[in-house]
Amino acid sequence: MNTSFGQVAKWPHANLNCVSITFKFLLNKRREAQEGNYPIILRVYEGANYKELSLKIKIHEQDWCERQQLVLPTNESFEIHNAKILGYKSKVQKLILLAELGEQKINPAEVINILVPKAAKAEARTVKASIIKYGEEQVKALTESGKVGNAFAYSCAINKLKAFVKNRDLSFEDLTFKMLNDFNNAMLVEGIKVNSISVYMRTIRAIYNRAINEGIVPSTLYPFAAFKIKNERTVSRTLTTAEFKAIVNLELPVNTPIWHWRNYFMLSFCFRGINFADLLTLRESNIIDGRVIFRRKKTGKIYSIKIDSIAESILQGYRRHTNPDGLILPVLKQTKDLVKLKKDIWQAIKTCNEYLQRIADKCSIEKGITTYYARYSWANIARSLGYSKDMIAEGLGHEYGNRVTGIYLDNYDNDVIDAMNEAVIRSVM
Repeated sequence: MNTSFGQVAKWPHANLNCVSITFKFLLNKRREAQEGNYPIILRVYEGANYKELSLKIKIHEQDWCERQQLVLPTNESFEIHNAKILGYKSKVQKLILLAELGEQKINPAEVINILVPKAAKAEARTVKASIIKYGEEQVKALTESGKVGNAFAYSCAINKLKAFVKNRDLSFEDLTFKMLNDFNNAMLVEGIKVNSISVYMRTIRAIYNRAINEGIVPSTLYPFAAFKIKNERTVSRTLTTAEFKAIVNLELPVNTPIWHWRNYFMLSFCFRGINFADLLTLRESNIIDGRVIFRRKKTGKIYSIKIDSIAESILQGYRRHTNPDGLILPVLKQTKDLVKLKKDIWQAIKTCNEYLQRIADKCSIEKGITTYYARYSWANIARSLGYSKDMIAEGLGHEYGNRVTGIYLDNYDNDVIDAMNEAVIRSVM
């Protein structure tokens, strides 16, 4: 065969800011020779960046012509090998030319992806797919789709895993039962609480499951089948009726920050323990016919809660001063930048928790009160008033333990739940 490649094939691409797509075939001498043989690879360049594809051909160095990028006749299978090389050459040239003619952007990764047979792609994904890079891609996708909370959780878990492996890349294949166990133990030594570790592990498991569903990694490598994620029972985050009454009746200077934050805490309680992120983003448009109607950010479930007279008296002081975004409470400044909004909500919750702790100290309540106490206390007080678990679950928007009861309650009139909420509010206010 007299075909010559000459120098590296170069094909300028108009849409790549004058960066050319180039390619060449070479021996991969970065790998130690096996029985004197080196693999032949195709390397596709875009500036300083490149992607490689193994041709599954191994030859002795003396059988390779670097100038022509062909196997020499000294190799008994040179014709077969060269036919394969020339076949790949033709395909790459065609891909780049078609991209040029269609004025479409193409990069080395796309070229390699098109060339690799499906079976080889599956094999490559099994061995080389990176859980770190895949997780970071998911963070970006979640952020762009507005799911900032999930993006933050994914980012925290991936960053924790990266720190454990000292920022080196980590394939799905390398994330074994042993590595998960070592990762878990390292966090325990670091002083991280069991339930916080559980959040990291469950997030990594979710990333792994998503990769399996997308065909990135085979389920046979799944390490969580053997590794069990541990949890600890949390300290009860509830207030008794007497403790809640003490907070409500505490004399505080009107229109001061501590007075306002207690108002928000009371509103959360009056709205059946509404999550603070949902409370702070309520708009005038959420109030319809004396009810607050909203979709919970965490679950997407729609809530419809009657505004009790006590909640209405608290709201009146704020509804006259809604901000340009239409928010009722004067805490958040904007809602369009979702990443900043998430950070602002976290900061608001942190500030509220600090003021709630001051209030608890003034009331001699020896509990680390947070915004979550509104929700759990509502449920606890409802239970103390004799309401069933299924009724309380309906009020909180939980799934029901009793499927038949759940179906019944789903079709039940709102009056029953409204009456329960009014009774809970009246018991402490």
